[in-house]
Amino acid sequence: MRRTGALGLLLFLLGGCVSALVATPPNGISVRAVGRVTVKPDTVFVNVGVEARDPALAAATADASARMSTVLARVKALGVAEPDIVTIAYAVDPIPAQRRTEEEPVHVVGYRVSNVVRVRIRDVTAAGPIVDAAVGAGANTVSTLQFTVSDPAPAEREARAQAVALAGAKARELAAAAGVPLGEVLSIEEDPPQFRAPFARGVALSAGGPGPVEAGELEIMVGLQARYRVGTR
Repeated sequence: MRRTGALGLLLFLLGGCVSALVATPPNGISVRAVGRVTVKPDTVFVNVGVEARDPALAAATADASARMSTVLARVKALGVAEPDIVTIAYAVDPIPAQRRTEEEPVHVVGYRVSNVVRVRIRDVTAAGPIVDAAVGAGANTVSTLQFTVSDPAPAEREARAQAVALAGAKARELAAAAGVPLGEVLSIEEDPPQFRAPFARGVALSAGGPGPVEAGELEIMVGLQARYRVGTR
């Protein structure tokens, strides 16, 4: 009986310790908000490339190299600095002859060589003339014309402050509707900032180049999840 009583007392004490260690989370309201700020882009990224085809690999490679050298010289002459030009793709692909049957062996009739660079243009008003010049110099692929800002931090701070204010307003509205007082902020979790910019996946080429390029506006968004303490009246 003494052992049973001692065991029961031990279990009771352990149970009390466990109950004391497990904290009950405070009552709260969770809200989500997104702050949005629009800014004028000051930088343009554009992919400019050349593609050459020839029955001989050496000839296709030499043609692509000569074309790209001319394109880069023209672009640099318009003020694009060397560090703002980066090669992002270089490929050599065999061109097979069309087979009449599945059993017929593959026969290479030529080669396709492509070279693509990404150009950073730090003056958005120069984007159109620079792309026009690249096309005139021999570029036959222009894609992914994307606008951005060189320093998004100020706009991100403004969007973040806006999101926090919106979250607080939404929490107060919910607390008032529920008839409970709203307390302090318990936690805030922020999403990575997002950018919504004028974006052209492909640019149509013509004899006179792609034509005028309009920057428009860039939207910077900061989303967050906030939790506030609430109580009873």
